[in-house]
Amino acid sequence: MELSRRRFARLAGTAALTGHHLRGQQAPLTAQQVIDRIQKGAGINPGAIKAGDPATQVTGIATAAMATMGVLSRAAKDKANLVITMEPAFFGRLDAALADDPVYAAKQEFIQKNGIVIWRFNDYWRNRQPDPLAMGLAQTLAWTKYRVADDYTRYDLPAMPLAALAGELAKRLSARAGIRAVGDPQTTVRRIGLLPGSSALAATMKKLPDCDVVIAGETREWESVEYAQDTVASGQKKGFIMLGRVLSEEPGMNFCTDWLKTLVPEVPVRWLPAGDPYWRPA
Repeated sequence: MELSRRRFARLAGTAALTGHHLRGQQAPLTAQQVIDRIQKGAGINPGAIKAGDPATQVTGIATAAMATMGVLSRAAKDKANLVITMEPAFFGRLDAALADDPVYAAKQEFIQKNGIVIWRFNDYWRNRQPDPLAMGLAQTLAWTKYRVADDYTRYDLPAMPLAALAGELAKRLSARAGIRAVGDPQTTVRRIGLLPGSSALAATMKKLPDCDVVIAGETREWESVEYAQDTVASGQKKGFIMLGRVLSEEPGMNFCTDWLKTLVPEVPVRWLPAGDPYWRPA
């Protein structure tokens, strides 16, 4: 027998209220439970919580390339008390304690005062395939339709001058001054290679010969940058653009937000970009 619209609406409303009531009865997830679920979904070994109490009840999750004070302040305002970061929380790879440093002490005090937990989600996300950092960067730049076959790090764009490409990157990524370029600004470029995050000289040497320009996050200036300079000096029409490590990883952590929402649907998840840390003198 068909249900009348009125009866259907009444039943649907009752179901929604019941579901809401049941969800309201669920015990809040702790930070450790959220992390355990992520680790199980990702198939990785447990990682250390960098700050905060793992028993903290999670009211919201924030992803970020780096848990700067600016990010933590916005997280506290948004009641996102579990911050999942790509990079270290305390100024070094090992997040070593700097008890005598006033900046470290002030940051720890803010974290404790606001009940924030920081967990670093680095190696697995960085090494996931397809490359989520490259995928996120391409999505932010609106380049997905230009991808070369199944290689998420290579894109064939409409031809444009190197200077125009650098300008498009700055606009799309809301960069202030961190983007730097090597090569003739008027060189026409089309095939792009992406190396977001930190990359070694070998990665640039492998990618640049087959691309017009390599867009990297962070490299040593006396390695990849010097290699690109000498490539251009040899007469090749090439370019190299360095975005900065954090700015190049931001889109990948935005992409991580969407992935986390499927694993932890009970808790709001949002992306909080740290942004370009640099400014340019007049």
